[in-house]
Amino acid sequence: MGSTFGHRLWWVDAFTDDSARGNPAVVVLLERPMSDSELQQIAFELGVSETAFVRRVGDTWQLRWFTPTVEVELCGHATLATLHVLLTELGVPGGEFYFHTRAGTLSGRRLGQGLLAVDLPRQHLEPLETSILNGALGDVSEVYAAGAQSVVAVVKDYDTLCGLLVDPMSLFLVPGSLVIAVCEGAPQADVAIRVFAPRLGVAEDPVTGSALCAVAPWWASRTGMPTVSVRQASARGGMMYARLFEKNVEVAGYARTFFGGDLRA
Repeated sequence: MGSTFGHRLWWVDAFTDDSARGNPAVVVLLERPMSDSELQQIAFELGVSETAFVRRVGDTWQLRWFTPTVEVELCGHATLATLHVLLTELGVPGGEFYFHTRAGTLSGRRLGQGLLAVDLPRQHLEPLETSILNGALGDVSEVYAAGAQSVVAVVKDYDTLCGLLVDPMSLFLVPGSLVIAVCEGAPQADVAIRVFAPRLGVAEDPVTGSALCAVAPWWASRTGMPTVSVRQASARGGMMYARLFEKNVEVAGYARTFFGGDLRA
């Protein structure tokens, strides 16, 4: 790649709280179009679970997400991180932000008390046989397909969830880009999850906003409640809040900038 200056970037931890470090995303503000191969190389060099590339197009924003190995259809934490950068680092005015993505047009906004929220597409759950996991998550009581990309597996309790010893190669055989293990009950939360994405080059994701596209409908089907608090029981930890609508799930959380700089690519 040639040497061009002008692309700014920020490392943002998304879905943090006092006891959780959240999920890092690098948000790159593009000043000019770049090829897919250039974007993928940058994401590989940065090495976080997702790099978000955002570029202004009129009154809206074009947004793409890359893991170190592939471009993904949807990423919640990197979208929240992008919203944080636009509001906090760039001071972009506006109450509602719109992002054109491979998953359609997503929107985001600032809520009260420092919370940020993004609207992600709701997924509908279809029951599956537990045998589809081939024992990769141990003893599970229920399994669901959530859209074309995700699988949700229900485990007994929080201790069971935290104690899962998962072989990424076994999960690679499960027909889903995201494998979401979920249980009722968690410290200061309604639900706990862990998320594995070996097909996307991510053995275990630290915090996964897009998982709530499936988890919020699952919780509503069990409790009738349209809102849910979710703790992600990864090594870094994360805290998310969701509100279920007919077509979307509003996913909310806190974000903080770790550092910013210039991309020389």
